[in-house]
Amino acid sequence: MREWLFRLGIVVAAILCGVVAASGTWLFWDTVKMSDQDAFRALLGAFAGAFFAFLFVRLAEGLKRIYDRKEKHHTTLVRLEHYFNDSLNITSDNIFIADTFLEKSFQPDQLIVFSNRFYNYPIDRELVLGLTNLDFANDLYTLNVELRKLNDSMATLDRSCAQVMRVFLSKNIDLDTYIASIRYSRHRYVEIREFLLEVKSDLVRMLAIARLLNCDAPFLVRVICTLAKSSYPRRFKSQLKEELVRVNAEVEENARVSQSRINAVQARMGHSDAPGDTR
Repeated sequence: MREWLFRLGIVVAAILCGVVAASGTWLFWDTVKMSDQDAFRALLGAFAGAFFAFLFVRLAEGLKRIYDRKEKHHTTLVRLEHYFNDSLNITSDNIFIADTFLEKSFQPDQLIVFSNRFYNYPIDRELVLGLTNLDFANDLYTLNVELRKLNDSMATLDRSCAQVMRVFLSKNIDLDTYIASIRYSRHRYVEIREFLLEVKSDLVRMLAIARLLNCDAPFLVRVICTLAKSSYPRRFKSQLKEELVRVNAEVEENARVSQSRINAVQARMGHSDAPGDTR
């Protein structure tokens, strides 16, 4: 039934278009045969003006969409540079945690209490939608999948170590079993560390790609960066030294005032606690 209704709608639309086309053709031909050529020129001029105005409006709208898309791509690249830098810092922290565990777990006949936990990577999947470079978008998607899997592996290892420590503190296992369980986790930490090193290499590569792609900024963005101060002025170093002296003096003064207020409060409290105080 729906298919027949759809076909009927197409037939009706075709008939209406035919009527409109026939009426327009008849009107145009009747105008051409008119003895008054001024009316024809006025009609033709109005039609040409409206037609070209429509073309220019559509062209301007298309160019604006292209520029907005390119500007969004540039903004996404700037955000990705911050994202990659934050992820590199998290990677360094996680490598330090893995190295610390491997160092402690290697010490013989020593109670190992390891409370450090891995830091998860924040994954922003919406950033992929702002990119126009499909190759880079695919690389970013692959990196997000890799980070998500690494988050799951680190969380599983953290839960395992926390469970072993909780069981040991509950005295459900002895010290030898606890040390053996912790040392058994060494190969998992070694594996995680290798994945972290691989992720670090991928993040450095992605950061380099983002910087290269970011060099092709939109025209207005380049103009704004040129007009605005994007680097330190010439006398910045000398001005910075003077400002550092003032800031340090203000910090010391604020610390002195704060300590004076603390001492005054403590003095009042000590006086109120003294024997014979009737207040």
